[in-house]
Amino acid sequence: MNFKTVLSNAKENFVSVFRGPAVEANLFQLNGRTPLRKAIPFGIQHVLAMFAGNIAPILIVFGFLLGLCGNNQEYLAAMSAFKVQALLGALFMAGVGTLVQLFIGARLPLVIGTSFTFVPIFITIANSVVKSGGSPIDAYYQIMGSIICGGLIVGFLCLFYKYWGRLLKPIVPAMVVLGIGLSLLGSGATQFVGGSGILSLINSGQNLSVPYYAYILVALATLVAAIIWSISFKGVWKNLNIIVGIVFGYLVACCIPGMIDFSPLSIDVNHLVGSSGIIDAPRFLDFSKLRFDGVSIALVSICCLVAAVESIGDTSALAETGLGRPATNREIMAGISCDGINSAIGACFGALPLTTFSQNVGIVAQTKMVNRFTIFLGACFLFLVSFFPPVANFIYTIPDCVLGGTMVILFGSIMVIGMKMLGELGWSDKNVMIASIAVCLGYGISISGDFFSALTKSNLQWLADILGNCTLNMFVISFILSWVLPENMSINWRRKKKETKDE
Repeated sequence: MNFKTVLSNAKENFVSVFRGPAVEANLFQLNGRTPLRKAIPFGIQHVLAMFAGNIAPILIVFGFLLGLCGNNQEYLAAMSAFKVQALLGALFMAGVGTLVQLFIGARLPLVIGTSFTFVPIFITIANSVVKSGGSPIDAYYQIMGSIICGGLIVGFLCLFYKYWGRLLKPIVPAMVVLGIGLSLLGSGATQFVGGSGILSLINSGQNLSVPYYAYILVALATLVAAIIWSISFKGVWKNLNIIVGIVFGYLVACCIPGMIDFSPLSIDVNHLVGSSGIIDAPRFLDFSKLRFDGVSIALVSICCLVAAVESIGDTSALAETGLGRPATNREIMAGISCDGINSAIGACFGALPLTTFSQNVGIVAQTKMVNRFTIFLGACFLFLVSFFPPVANFIYTIPDCVLGGTMVILFGSIMVIGMKMLGELGWSDKNVMIASIAVCLGYGISISGDFFSALTKSNLQWLADILGNCTLNMFVISFILSWVLPENMSINWRRKKKETKDE
């Protein structure tokens, strides 16, 4: 296939998203325009589902980096600026990365955002740099250098998925999807009961400005509103239950004094252009200060491979639930390759690594809405928000308990998708054995607190960071067992021995 043919196919793929009249039925088709009155709320629903998750890893990593600054004002000022740059870069690249997936990568309605997978590794790298005499600023630039290298390395390797992807038997993607669902259950439940921030205040003995039960009531109100909307409406409006639940929960939270922190919405009227003003823009980092360390690059590359495994599961789940068919090798290859390249490009803007978001796969599972034009509008919203900090700050004021009220639906549905994929493969003795061991050992070990404490005390934190990812554990276990275990798990060895002797 020559370059002219490739260019022609790319043009045809782009045009197909916008071709024809805007009709409501296209919401459940991959291509074609839909009426804006339907496309906009569905697109915004995808943005709201991933917004907090897109920003949270940045807050965790930069919160740790700021802690390393101590009372050094120079370091604090620099790291605060890097944090703002990372937030704007994350929003910018979430929009750009989603557009890339829609038109160049998987060409599926995948939404891109900042990955949680890398958080423990970045904290390990930062600790290592500071302990060896470097500054928090050095740690920041070493993290960014590692992301650029790791993203490019894995993006290149994933281009050859059609070769090594043949080694993945059908049960492996199913176990990965199940692993993603299991890994998100704790996050969804934590948000439902108030969020990690509120729980940390309670555990540290601090008084809350709002009675704790109020957070549970708001989460319940959000969940009930989403359920009632889903069972009360028909057609495409029924599928807006997630955004309706979030809006209702937010309004309830607004009625409770002190529950929502509106301070991020403040605007510096003397500086309307900038992070505290109305308009700002993502900026390139200082490339001359990038640091490249072999061990850091290797660790980030491993995490990129883990994220690629999760993306394979997300792509498989979306194709199964939204399109009613398995994902093609081309869709998976292009999707995971673009994730790596998007991460490398994003690091140039100070953003953390990007990957497909399981929350949005959950929305597709709930709504069956796979229209790329609708996701295109959501991606454009993310792209524009990166230039208007007040809009991003407003969305960020949504309390965790409100998001938790809907996330328990979405995260639970991902786990159910994995179970459904397993069921469609059939419950043979081999599949039951693989699923049993992968879930109990792969997921079980990731929640064994005493085991990880022992690893940490034995100076094996790097191993703890790897084994703490149940999706990776379940992938490795199911992959090995799918090749090691025989298809017929009921071999009569005594009879086989006798038949051999008779011969």
